Amino acid sequence: MTHPPIQADDSDDSERSADDMPRVVRRSFIRRVRDVEFAGDAHFPPVANGLDYLVSVVELLQREEGAASARDLKYAVLHLAAGAEVLLKSRLHMEHWSLVFTDPGAATRTALEDGSLSSCTPEQTRKRLKNIVGITFASHEEQALKDLASSRNALQHWGLIGDQARAAVVASTTATVLNFLVSFVDHHLLPELKEPERSAAELEMEHVRDGLHYIEEYVRERMKDLAPRLGPVRPMTVQCPLCGQWALVVPGFKDGPDADRIDDTYNVECLFCSASFNAVEAAHEYNAAILGCYSEAEEYDGPEGIYTCPLCPHGLLIRGVSTAADRERPVDFCFACATSFDNLQKCQRCGTVQPAEEEHRCPFARSLL
Repeated sequence: MTHPPIQADDSDDSERSADDMPRVVRRSFIRRVRDVEFAGDAHFPPVANGLDYLVSVVELLQREEGAASARDLKYAVLHLAAGAEVLLKSRLHMEHWSLVFTDPGAATRTALEDGSLSSCTPEQTRKRLKNIVGITFASHEEQALKDLASSRNALQHWGLIGDQARAAVVASTTATVLNFLVSFVDHHLLPELKEPERSAAELEMEHVRDGLHYIEEYVRERMKDLAPRLGPVRPMTVQCPLCGQWALVVPGFKDGPDADRIDDTYNVECLFCSASFNAVEAAHEYNAAILGCYSEAEEYDGPEGIYTCPLCPHGLLIRGVSTAADRERPVDFCFACATSFDNLQKCQRCGTVQPAEEEHRCPFARSLL
């Protein structure tokens, strides 16, 4: 299957709209029927419960066209607030089960297991995570969590009216909290889980990530948050073949005894969607999804549009790549050493590429002498 190329645009990263994303990006979202959607008991342990709320949020907010409805925004707020509270308390529970009680000194196992406990407030939860677990919150993240909790309380007990009811306000707060929670789950929950709970949680996070890049405000907030990390590596950053964001960073292999083992010694990672590839996979996924050059060949030894780099010994050079440093000026880019070239020429006989100023000794031409 040949995928149409993704067109580069010169808009600022923070202003990218999900509805402006090329169609090739949307192919990665496939509605997977989850186990919890089948008939059965309502068994939702804490982490699974929190992640199920996040899945609901992205399903409510992701749209092929147009904006989410007012009703979708309402339930996204309710479910996101619930998910945030459950997931943060889950991390407290991992530290010690008594910490999820309003008064840990009066905690009992019976109250925890039958759900009759008086649990700590969202503010108490954040304070304990900071003071006991050592997890820090950026000021804008903490404010967004507070705003979300206020909106949830208003919706549950009366209604959401005034400025807080504006779609832009709700979407902005939701995007910031989603941005924080994805990172929180990746760094503070998943590493603490044991199998098979971890595998199940990772599957749910895949479902969450599949919908995240459809959410306009989430994209803006996430790219704004990543700007300090992406800024210094813009010449080595290209569009991600999965989410379409300009956040796939090619680090370039390091000299050393393992420098030739690029298929398993370093990762090319998208900072937006957390997709991770080795250099070979990254080159071929980019070539197929972004440039529309697809090969059925099983071996990665020269399919259409991929060449041997003149600087390093690897055959992972792709011509016509746009980097975040200059989206309007395509270059020849090596996914192994992360070097950009703008003066390469291709030999029409042997198919190799090299700097234009260098003398080329074509093996086919020599064989004709």
